[in-house]
Amino acid sequence: MKKGLLVLAVLIVAGIVAFLLMGNPLGRLVKMAIEEFGPKMTQAEVSVGNVAISATDGDGSIASLKLGNPKGFKTDHALKADKIALSIEPSSLTKDVVVIRKIELDGPSIIYEKNDNGVTNFDAIQRNVEQYLGTSDKPKDSGDSKKMIIESLIIRNAKVNYNGLMDISLPDIQLRDIGKKTGGVDSSNLAKAIISALNAQIVQSIAKSITSGVGAAADSAKNAVKGLFGK
Repeated sequence: MKKGLLVLAVLIVAGIVAFLLMGNPLGRLVKMAIEEFGPKMTQAEVSVGNVAISATDGDGSIASLKLGNPKGFKTDHALKADKIALSIEPSSLTKDVVVIRKIELDGPSIIYEKNDNGVTNFDAIQRNVEQYLGTSDKPKDSGDSKKMIIESLIIRNAKVNYNGLMDISLPDIQLRDIGKKTGGVDSSNLAKAIISALNAQIVQSIAKSITSGVGAAADSAKNAVKGLFGK
């Protein structure tokens, strides 16, 4: 009887290991979490393609991320990224706080749109995330309650189109040790940190492009962009 139980236990463990190594359930869980909680937080379409994460070293990637726009905006998306490099500390997956070593977006396409009410799409997304954070009836056992520490988050080579009037290149954005001081952040606060940093950098870059008078495109866009800054 004991030998039979031992064999059964070995088979169960072997099956779990094979599932982890071959089935890549971690990638599927990450995809499900993004597509389930992303729209709730941003009130916009959020979708990803394939998510592949190694169960052994935690390295992986997310393909075809798309962040749409909330209602009231005309453009197809706020942000698109063909590929995001990702690295997770595997030993942290069973702990209360998951350690993400790296998230890196290289060359994302960003559309910064201002609607008829003078609100930009990133302002609206940031507001929606903040409202989600203040919702008291969020389920406590949801995947959103899992905490994370992000050691390095990098957005590089980003291209921004503002209302079809001008195209600018963003300086690289790098955030370090997100959630480290507080013992981790949930996905809502992580989204808030990313959107806030990106929004601030976009506004700063647009302002710099306008004030430096970079060519005819800046001249033709100047009056339209002034409203962005309330002037």
